[in-house]
Amino acid sequence: MKWLQQPPTNASEVDLFDVLDKTGLDSIYPFVWEEYPDHIQSGDNYIRVLAIVDYPKSRYGNWLSELKRKKGNISIVQFLASSNATKMVEHYNKTIKNKQAELLKTFDPLRKRQIEKQIEAAELQLNKYLENESSYIYQYTYIYLQAASLEELNILSDSMHNTLIKLQLKSMTPIKAMYQTFWSAMPILENLLEEYTYKQSNTEAASSMFPFDDAEILQLNPRSDVEGINKDTGSLIAIDYLDRKNTLNQNMVVIGTSGVGKTTYLVQKILRYFARGVKVYIIDPEDEYSAIVEYLGGTVVHLSSNATTKINPLEIYSEQIIDDGQPVVMEMVIKDKIQRILGFFQVLKSDITQVEKAILDTVLYSVYEKYGVLAHGHFSELKSESYPTLKEVYDEIEQLRTTDKERFLRIEDFHYILESYVKGSKTIFTGHTNINLTADLVSFDLKALQNEIEVQSAAYLNTFSYLWDNITQNKTENIKLFVDEFHFLTSNPDAASFFFQAYKRFRKYNAGAIAGTQQIQDVLEGTMQGGRNVGEAIVGNSYTKVFFGLDNKGVDDIVQKLRMNFSDKERKLLERRKQGEALIIHGTQRAFMNVQLTEEELRLKDPVRYEEVYGASATTVPQYSERIVMTEMERQEALNFNFSQK
Repeated sequence: MKWLQQPPTNASEVDLFDVLDKTGLDSIYPFVWEEYPDHIQSGDNYIRVLAIVDYPKSRYGNWLSELKRKKGNISIVQFLASSNATKMVEHYNKTIKNKQAELLKTFDPLRKRQIEKQIEAAELQLNKYLENESSYIYQYTYIYLQAASLEELNILSDSMHNTLIKLQLKSMTPIKAMYQTFWSAMPILENLLEEYTYKQSNTEAASSMFPFDDAEILQLNPRSDVEGINKDTGSLIAIDYLDRKNTLNQNMVVIGTSGVGKTTYLVQKILRYFARGVKVYIIDPEDEYSAIVEYLGGTVVHLSSNATTKINPLEIYSEQIIDDGQPVVMEMVIKDKIQRILGFFQVLKSDITQVEKAILDTVLYSVYEKYGVLAHGHFSELKSESYPTLKEVYDEIEQLRTTDKERFLRIEDFHYILESYVKGSKTIFTGHTNINLTADLVSFDLKALQNEIEVQSAAYLNTFSYLWDNITQNKTENIKLFVDEFHFLTSNPDAASFFFQAYKRFRKYNAGAIAGTQQIQDVLEGTMQGGRNVGEAIVGNSYTKVFFGLDNKGVDDIVQKLRMNFSDKERKLLERRKQGEALIIHGTQRAFMNVQLTEEELRLKDPVRYEEVYGASATTVPQYSERIVMTEMERQEALNFNFSQK
């Protein structure tokens, strides 16, 4: 069917059409088009309008964000009309009475449960109305799609249908009614398919359809983490990481170049976790957290080449092995530990070969066997002194010099490297473990090793492995592990693979890893066994991502290698690199965030800046309790508050 613009019929009309600029009008109201059963063609534009005929039973948060961010020429059109509240109240009241009567006559367990659910739903709606929390309306929704060809329109339509199914929105393509849906989607206040698209709901449910909360990430309750201030709305950004329904895991990556506020943000999180009694472990390669940890009464473990503090790479701290669900057998635990040690050896000798690994595998098993570890039924029977150390490994290799000359020659180079850790100046890994992890706040300072890259990387991996094993032994307590500058774990495939395997299993142990780095290029270049990019794996397995300022190359690398998309506004924020500003992504939700330290956090983190801002000595603790004392009027209001009304 073709509709043609009618010519003017009199002089006054001719004059009017001559002076009017119809360019904008024609783009909105295409007066010439061809109507087909499932789409409309107007010149080079192909149009299809979908009608939403049913909605999900329950909604939460910004549930429409995926639809609103969908790429393509898409418009969401909605109509709202008032509904008769009296009829709805009568309907729910009658439903409750009828269903309660039906429940008395029903003995089938499944049917009884279904009726109980229906009664609960009706009571909820009735209570909301009686408590003046909501009223009732009719809502209608259309999805307007436009493309440059019919093929593109069909592809866009299929993609849209998949998204709508995921959101539990039931859509319909009104065959032979495209004319009505097209005009219903125009901004002329005409809804021509009311009887087919209406949905009666309360105002609370209908409000979730509007995009006003699109940039909000606000899950505020006593256990939520307050991350910062929303730059667009001025409200808080708060996330409940323990809510497993809405948060897939507690893992977070924090990425940003030097000086943009990454460390300040991480210090703030440490302070707030400590204040809430959450156990915190920190791997600190730059010695950026020692001062605050010591001030709070935590433990700082300073690791150096000749430090007396030891973490024995050969000790077993946990029976948790990669293949869960199998019976715990000491031999299996030993074999899994050997694979980790081989990854540790790869850090000590980056060009280690598969032949060297195979020989060292046999050497390590022999060392455990000779030391009597395999004779025990459970690793908990052993003390730290019961395990072999690198010295025993060195001695076992030395014996090959006489017992198996060919094998010794194959690993002779590694033997010389190991000698410097056993007999030389780098004795950091030789000895029995003598660390106590009973404190709620423990930091491992690796800065003294910064001039020995291989040693620092090995110490980082050894420390992470030690902490990970301790976390797996404590499933009940919520623990946060801060893994700052985690690019140290991505420099070789074995270490990267272990890091990723552990990282993705934190959720199982009620724990979360906060992995930070300013060397995003190093992370993106790292690969695991099998060649998979470790940066993509770690970022992809983090439900929450925080991006502080990045240079242009950093943004491009993330887009290309991590296959992440940033809007123009997001790119500008990241490339501007303004201190304290970040893009936070929590699942499908995104928001621009401003990180602001509270007065007390600034006093602890940066005393000099505190004195500049507040004009007071940072050594004097402010009397915060005096500031929150209620006035007499506030006290009386609190005493007279009727909690039963809420």
